[in-house]
Amino acid sequence: MTGEREEFLAGLQAEVEQELTVLDSAAPDTELPVEQWTIDPAEEAMEKASLQSLLGAVKALEE
Repeated sequence: MTGEREEFLAGLQAEVEQELTVLDSAAPDTELPVEQWTIDPAEEAMEKASLQSLLGAVKALEE
């Protein structure tokens, strides 16, 4: 059971880190009109905070 848990946590950590990388590389073009934004900067900040919190929880469980 422990091996499955470690495998799951490792996969989850990799997925969360990948999502954070995608968010970091996809900066919104705030010079465009708001209607043309693909992501709202406020939503992006909230999503990053949520992913970082999840990543911290995964790392805590791995210890």
